[in-house]
Amino acid sequence: MMKERHGFRVFEGRRMAAGAPRDPRQSTPMTAQRISTSRPQADNIAMKEPLSVSLSTMEQRLSTLLEDRERLGRDLHDSVLQSLYAIGLSLETAGKISPPLPPDATQLRTHAIEQLNRLIHEVRGTIHRLKDGTVQSFDLAEELANLQRTYEQVGGMTITLDLQPTAMDYLTLEEEQDILHIVREALSNCIRHAQATRASVSLRLRGTRLRLTIIDDGVGFAASPLQRRGYGLANMEARARKLGGTLHIHSKPGGGTRLTAELLLEPILTSV
Repeated sequence: MMKERHGFRVFEGRRMAAGAPRDPRQSTPMTAQRISTSRPQADNIAMKEPLSVSLSTMEQRLSTLLEDRERLGRDLHDSVLQSLYAIGLSLETAGKISPPLPPDATQLRTHAIEQLNRLIHEVRGTIHRLKDGTVQSFDLAEELANLQRTYEQVGGMTITLDLQPTAMDYLTLEEEQDILHIVREALSNCIRHAQATRASVSLRLRGTRLRLTIIDDGVGFAASPLQRRGYGLANMEARARKLGGTLHIHSKPGGGTRLTAELLLEPILTSV
């Protein structure tokens, strides 16, 4: 904008004598020219530096994850899988050289071999998925039903499942897997330690929290603050904490055991 003021023209912030020719090179102050040309370059450099660091960090983390995945696959094959093969061969050899067993014992041995073969198949599948980087579909209700049938056959225990569909829908894959591990460990304790004949597994939604409850009619125990926690219980507590929750156990001699895990559900973002 140009205004006349006492024989001078004020043009783009500069004062010029009236009638003086305009020098287009001086239409913008030199400092402004330097700032306008140097600032974008500085901004680009400042943006590229953290981006380069972030990409480098991501590449390092990805490389570490791939190495860990390969090492885990090797460990599963060389240690766990070979040990399972050895146990299976021992069971089959013992069945051939030992005297005839009672029908119940023979049925238990046959079922143990079947479960062992199923476990070998699962471990081999896990090794292949680690190698290929694929993800296996997972259904918590189906896995819990399989667990129910297995422990009923092995432990002679009656297990009831009470799974709220709404609660199941809220769970992510990782949360489902952690819950399955907690239930498996708890039911294993019912058979190995509690000598229970009946057990129930309940999964219910309570607001933003999920409540997992496992109850048995076993021998129970007297909880003591000074009593050392076993690995199985510590593992269940760690998984509950991982899910943002807590694990509570109520038991008394002759009164069975009640295990309750209160889990905090993380919000799941879905496209609208």
